[in-house]
Amino acid sequence: MNKERLSKWTLTAYAGPVVATSIMHMPSIYIIPAFYAKYTDISLAAIATVLLFGRVFDAVSDPLTGFLSDRTRSRFGKRKPWMLFGTPIAMVAIIFVFMPPASAGIFYFAFWSIAMFLSWTLIDVPQLAWGSELSHDYNERSRIMTSRVVAMNIGSVLFMATPILLLPYTGTTEIGPLVMKVAGWSVALSLPVFMFFTLRYVPVGKQVSTHIVNLWDFVKSAKVNKPFVRFTFATIFDWIGIGIWLGTFYIFTDTYMGVGDKFPYLLMAAWLTRALTAPVWVRLMKRFGKHKVWAVSTFLDVIIIPLALFIEPGASAFVPMMAYILVLGFIQSGTAYAPPAIYGDVVDYDTLKTGSNKAGSFFAIYGLITKAALAIGGSIAFYLMSAFDFDVSGGNSDHQNLGLFLAYAFVPPVTRIVTMLAMWNFPINERRQGIIKRRIESRSESQPA
Repeated sequence: MNKERLSKWTLTAYAGPVVATSIMHMPSIYIIPAFYAKYTDISLAAIATVLLFGRVFDAVSDPLTGFLSDRTRSRFGKRKPWMLFGTPIAMVAIIFVFMPPASAGIFYFAFWSIAMFLSWTLIDVPQLAWGSELSHDYNERSRIMTSRVVAMNIGSVLFMATPILLLPYTGTTEIGPLVMKVAGWSVALSLPVFMFFTLRYVPVGKQVSTHIVNLWDFVKSAKVNKPFVRFTFATIFDWIGIGIWLGTFYIFTDTYMGVGDKFPYLLMAAWLTRALTAPVWVRLMKRFGKHKVWAVSTFLDVIIIPLALFIEPGASAFVPMMAYILVLGFIQSGTAYAPPAIYGDVVDYDTLKTGSNKAGSFFAIYGLITKAALAIGGSIAFYLMSAFDFDVSGGNSDHQNLGLFLAYAFVPPVTRIVTMLAMWNFPINERRQGIIKRRIESRSESQPA
């Protein structure tokens, strides 16, 4: 039996805050811009400017938070103080972001959205790094990181269930002010409860550094950590493809398929499938290796996505689209669960080579890479549709639909096949991770306290 195996209670307590933060984060990407454009006085150009500034702010706050948490020394460990600090900021910011007055302008949106982004960084970056420190076992790390993604999917399901549950009061599944109000208060009230159990009952993890992190360590890492370079290369191409597909998914479902009113049900089905099939993917990662699971699930994903083009548009498309989404939700679970678990192994390799544990900094970089690649992918999707004069209001010709089809079904596989090839023979497998683990723990134990 694995001595490092964490109890289900510990995993639940560790992942709990992600249920709340995912309700905060997911709408900020997909819902908030359209919501502010419809229900406040702020213009589309102003919203785009604020969102762009938010990404620039992340470029500073994410690495800084990771670096400072790596250098933190306290009786509560490196990560817990930062998560505690971010909690009250999140509780206040989400109330203002999710419940704006009709007169809200650019300064209101900018201030409170930046506060919300900051709080999410203060909670999420240290927690990801903490997860890699709870165990240095190859397979146990899969369980830990998978618990986070499961919690994220549960939070997303709860958010999309809100307009459905409120249907008797609103008469629509549209995400309007009442839906946002309920979601905002649910996060503000539940996050401190989740955080209490996390900070109280989850251990701080193993500290394996032999010296305190400094800026020169990053230069050393770029030179000696070849798995990090390879992982980053794979991640960039993966998330560009994901960004292109996500940028067109709702448009494909609504404008082309004509089942946009069923979109909340489709998303709920996808996220619920991911959450329920997590144990299957943990076993697959243990049996075949995390990098193989990522490569194969990516390959299956890019094969299945274009199959939606064979579904006849119209009201009858809902049932086949639901079947399509359920299959896709299962396959995409592998592409969601494996990468963060692999990244923890990459951090261990860096610790072995440099002597410092830079988990916070590394996961901050990972977050920045995914955000930037996602934004690039979304831009590519809209440029493609624009090149073919696609109209989101409908009534498109075959030529115009071709722009949507290219962005939805044909360009993402091109970028993501690069990911599959990069990860197929990734150098850190279970055996090599075991060697890395033993060496860094042996070196840590030999150092004076």
